[in-house]
Amino acid sequence: MPVATLNGIALTYDDTGEGDPVLLVTGTGATRRAWHLHQVPGLTRAGHRVVTFDNRGIAPNEDPPGGITLDAMAGDAAALIEHLDLAPCRVVGFSMGASVVAELLLARPELVHSAVLMAGRARLDAFGAALLAAEREMYDSGCEPPATHRAVHAALSYLSPRTRRDDQAVRDWLEVFAFAPPVVGAGVRAQLDLDDHGDRRERYAAVTTPVLSIGFADDVLCPPHLAAEIAESIPGAAHREIADCGHYGHLERPEQVNAALLEFFGAARTSDPKERAA
Repeated sequence: MPVATLNGIALTYDDTGEGDPVLLVTGTGATRRAWHLHQVPGLTRAGHRVVTFDNRGIAPNEDPPGGITLDAMAGDAAALIEHLDLAPCRVVGFSMGASVVAELLLARPELVHSAVLMAGRARLDAFGAALLAAEREMYDSGCEPPATHRAVHAALSYLSPRTRRDDQAVRDWLEVFAFAPPVVGAGVRAQLDLDDHGDRRERYAAVTTPVLSIGFADDVLCPPHLAAEIAESIPGAAHREIADCGHYGHLERPEQVNAALLEFFGAARTSDPKERAA
């Protein structure tokens, strides 16, 4: 478990495999280990070097210098890319991580070969705003629901109807949700605020990096029409919707998601960043 001191924080990361590098940026409240169940082994088997890291907000960086903002997180990703000499590399962001990656593309496009924004959104729709408000209110109340309630709520929030109709699959998921300790703390609470980042569609129009926006068909948190809006906002971006998965699509349907990543990485044109910006 290497640690690099970058931007005034101790950034914990994992560096696995050999080949063209891929940096994976995770979502709200998640640690880098979420990628290691499916995406890290799948990408390393395909000949990639894969780097994962814990965003600021995750212990021990719950109150870091520079605060917990999308800009600061993008700066951490850029610093790690430079520290490990990965540039220009492929970058994947999930949920909040998709917003972080989008800011990286705007601030430091020369560091990124191509990018996948997975279960992302450039704005909150009305239902997304209501979900976020409810989540923040629950967190601020200090109420800790029973593990069984937390598990059922997670299954409804993160999984597809297809998975919930599969009795054995849903039992397995409920067991995972019930026994996995929730990641909490002031840093995670600060990450929740980052989902309310206004409408960034006009801002994304300045992105010049090759981008694939992936939406998950049954995602209630970041619905696929909002992922499609990202592709519509970024010149030349592609959009792909993956069926039968909810917000945790990369964990529900890992083979399909990994195949989409690898297909895009193989098709994305290698070009000089200066040419893309011209």
